[in-house]
Amino acid sequence: MSVLDTIASKLSRKTSSDYFLPEIDGFRFYAIFTVLLYHLNTHVSRLVSGSVEMGYFDASWTYRAMSEGGIGVNVFFAISGFILALPFARQRLFGITKVSLKGYYIRRLTRLEPPYVISLLLFLLVHWVIVNENMSDILPNFLASLLYLHNIVFDQWSLINPVAWSLEVEVQFYLLAPALAALFSIRNVRWRRAIMVILIIVSMVHYQMNYEIIEALHLRKSIFMHLHQFLIGFLFADLFLTDWKSKLEMKSHYFDVIGIASLVLLLVFNEPFNFVHDVIFGICLFLSFLSLFRGKLVNSFFSNRWVVIIGGMCYSIYLLHYALIAFIAGFTRKVFLTDMNYSVNFIIQFIIVIPVVLMISAGYFVLIERPCMDKNWPARLVLWFKGMGS
Repeated sequence: MSVLDTIASKLSRKTSSDYFLPEIDGFRFYAIFTVLLYHLNTHVSRLVSGSVEMGYFDASWTYRAMSEGGIGVNVFFAISGFILALPFARQRLFGITKVSLKGYYIRRLTRLEPPYVISLLLFLLVHWVIVNENMSDILPNFLASLLYLHNIVFDQWSLINPVAWSLEVEVQFYLLAPALAALFSIRNVRWRRAIMVILIIVSMVHYQMNYEIIEALHLRKSIFMHLHQFLIGFLFADLFLTDWKSKLEMKSHYFDVIGIASLVLLLVFNEPFNFVHDVIFGICLFLSFLSLFRGKLVNSFFSNRWVVIIGGMCYSIYLLHYALIAFIAGFTRKVFLTDMNYSVNFIIQFIIVIPVVLMISAGYFVLIERPCMDKNWPARLVLWFKGMGS
């Protein structure tokens, strides 16, 4: 085994699923990288905003393009909808592999909670010890984030880890997914999919028409704003397990064109509170899923070993990247070149910052997250403690 093979095996995620879909981890790569670019762009622009005119940013296509990178979170929501729908859909459509709700919720708890809680504790220590913030001031934020209630309680980004807002939305969907899976009990295929499409449209219309109420209830960052994106994943899961599953080997460049165009257009039509843009974004998101499996070039890229590995580490990267970018960018601002355009400076920052973020995140993945991918780790930990006591 070569050195690269050894590294790859250490960084590859474990899966307890009945089957592994590398394309989906490849899609996670797209999602996490757009988020990385978005937040790097945010910090780079903040660092230099005091020394340049705003026109410096406005004239840069790089700045404008990277400002749309937040769509990665919406892609994550759709991926979650797809992944969580699969076991329930297989049970209800084919009558196999009955899903235990107890096992479903315990698995969410044992798989996702340890990396999240440990990261919050680390950031709490950073705020207290390094940033010298008063513990009494930040502890309420920590506790609210710990319970996935920060958005609702404080109606703002978490002071402990700002990107945790989307994890609160994910948890809301985890709780709701088993009930939504009743959609797969509808035997008539056309009716089932039509109802899913109707629910997607209703969700889009609902958050736009009732935004004042949503905002008043501190639900701006909640499932009420993003349900349609999760449901797009549900819809694709339906097609994936029925009509499209037998066609996945039939790849063509036609779907490459559709896929590449869709992935680009996601950045263009990322405009909330615009129904037409919402619809186009949703269509492009759905077509992106299709191209993952049906496009020759798109499938080849998103199934690439290292793309899949990085996508498989996306949870660790997501938990750590914002704080790491902010910290590292504080040092790399020294190499900002005022006589160069924004694109050149952004590329310089990317070359320096992103590899460091990925390496530190990879270490966190190997030490913290990857062990939690073994569904039997709680039982093994109990046995280990019993062995220590004997």
